[in-house]
Amino acid sequence: MKIAFGTQSYKSQSLPISAQRLVNMYAERQPPDAKTDVAVFGHPGMLTFTTCGTGPVRGMNKMGGVAYVVSGQRLYSVTSGGIATDIGGNISGTDPVSMDNNGSQLVIVNGTNGYLYSTTLGFVLITDTDFNAAETVQFFDQRFYFDWKDTNKFFGSDLLDGTAYNALVFASAEARPDNVKAVVLNKQMLLVFGETTIEPWQDVGAPNMPLERVPGVVIERGLGATRATAKEDNSVFFFGNDHRFYRLDGLTPVGVSTPALEAEWETYSIVHDAHCFSYPWAGHKFIILQFPTANKTFAFDVATGLWHERNSWDINGRDLGRWRANCHLSCYDRELIGDAFSGVVGYLSSSTYTELGNTVQALVTSPPIHSDRKRVFISRLELDIEAGVGITSGQGSDPQWMLRISKDGGRTYSTRQVWKSAGAIGRYRIRLRWLRLGQAREWVFELTTTDPAKRTIIAANGDGYTGT
Repeated sequence: MKIAFGTQSYKSQSLPISAQRLVNMYAERQPPDAKTDVAVFGHPGMLTFTTCGTGPVRGMNKMGGVAYVVSGQRLYSVTSGGIATDIGGNISGTDPVSMDNNGSQLVIVNGTNGYLYSTTLGFVLITDTDFNAAETVQFFDQRFYFDWKDTNKFFGSDLLDGTAYNALVFASAEARPDNVKAVVLNKQMLLVFGETTIEPWQDVGAPNMPLERVPGVVIERGLGATRATAKEDNSVFFFGNDHRFYRLDGLTPVGVSTPALEAEWETYSIVHDAHCFSYPWAGHKFIILQFPTANKTFAFDVATGLWHERNSWDINGRDLGRWRANCHLSCYDRELIGDAFSGVVGYLSSSTYTELGNTVQALVTSPPIHSDRKRVFISRLELDIEAGVGITSGQGSDPQWMLRISKDGGRTYSTRQVWKSAGAIGRYRIRLRWLRLGQAREWVFELTTTDPAKRTIIAANGDGYTGT
């Protein structure tokens, strides 16, 4: 019989309904003539590209073809060869920053101050008295625009000059008296995210403040965390003030999170520090939602509409809880990742199965396996994997998968950890099987691997029958 296996993270409030998890792996739907409907692949590993100070890496941006990195309180430029140069700065705080550029000027905001770098001015603090504290910055039609922190306003710079500001270049969010939390550019409109609404503004070339709200349009949904927006797939994704995750379909927010995830997010004591970024990989586009206080990372796959989880381990094999990625930048034909725990800028690698030299654990938990509350006897569980992909030597030369079994719907698991080989390099016909598993009314299987080798789950099959 075919046994359904984990293709997403859907851990219900009631585990017997679903204890399903997918960690550091993602699902991919297959064509009708493929061996399986859905296969599960391991995420790429990460190698070091460069190191910028002691970190954390708080933001990255590309200007003039060059990568710029905020690490700790300093700004660095990074060449295509991975050579990092300390440009300077005193960028207060440790949280992620917002960055954008106009081709010659790079502007950074951290919720307190604004900073600017250009080759002519170097690194400077924005000192214009008409500049206001801001959390986000976007360059749009020759001006930098910012939220005006703790007010219902947003404001802009002078034309093509991030150092100069005019007190008349501002506007107030008009639909509701809620504070503006972020500005995001999308499809030649500046989306002004408030606490309870989103307003689209367009450039009409008016004197002083050139933007005007799109007539008759207001989106009745607010932003739940200032930096919890991401642009991908010609749309904007955001964490809402109702603790749901949304995609804007045109100007309509469409929920893409699941009730199981939303129920978990409701248990977090702090969510206002959540932040988002996106990155492309192997035909997929992943939206990463980080909850730093809760120490959790969730990933939404735009290609499939499915969610999974990410986490990282440290050098001592301790689970860090969250994924160590803080931000992403596509640059130098690489997908660069800024580390939340150091000054390392890494890059994703499909032939690497560790992160910056640290172990990556893949975890897959099945949906519940049952038959109308009858006993289900399983004599064989076989995992159909891509076998024979062990590395040439050392750990991973004979990669192992470990099985734990729950017979109470995912509430508790067997203490016995049964390991099976996925095959040394070239052993393509090896079968990954567990025998004589017994009987239960509510089966859940959990599979993990930590060996640095390729991870692909094609399907799961078993032999079993139903009793009374």
